[in-house]
Amino acid sequence: MACLLLSVLAFSVPAAAKPAPDITAFWPLSCLSAFQNIVSTMNPAWIPDRLKNGFEIVGGEARLTSAPTVPWLTIYNKDQKPIYHALGYNSYSGELWQAVANQNQPTKFAPTLSEIEPYTGLKASALPAADFTFVAYYASWCTNCMLQENAVIDYKTKYGAAHKNQSITHIRITADTAKMQKKKYRSKPCPVTQSS
Repeated sequence: MACLLLSVLAFSVPAAAKPAPDITAFWPLSCLSAFQNIVSTMNPAWIPDRLKNGFEIVGGEARLTSAPTVPWLTIYNKDQKPIYHALGYNSYSGELWQAVANQNQPTKFAPTLSEIEPYTGLKASALPAADFTFVAYYASWCTNCMLQENAVIDYKTKYGAAHKNQSITHIRITADTAKMQKKKYRSKPCPVTQSS
């Protein structure tokens, strides 16, 4: 019996570590208004009717009328131009990301990397060169954020296998929108300022 146990232990392979985002960053808790201004703008045509509650159309853009939430995802092309920006995740998101990647058309309904740079510390110039950069806004309590993260990791793996010469960088920005809305954070000045 001891011999059998030793042989089992000798051949057991440790479980592979779960893939993780390439880069992680944090949105400051006291920067709620900046987060809402930057993250909540999107193209009205991208909002399914069932998600239109809580949005208002202002100057051709859809904006959240209440506090922002997660998950959000912005996709940038190799020129660091935003090509996709939307709220939420569902089982069809991967197909949508593929369609957006195939189209690869910049949109004005998304924050540029330089707009989020002052808050997250991500330097657009220092990011690894990639054909696409997925920036996902995430919170640990958010079930759809976890589903979206797993889907992005899966998409990145499948995309890399299908397109040998192309790459995806996956960035996770932890943005605890539930905490941001608490008075103790909202009453504090945002610790970062926009660079000129």
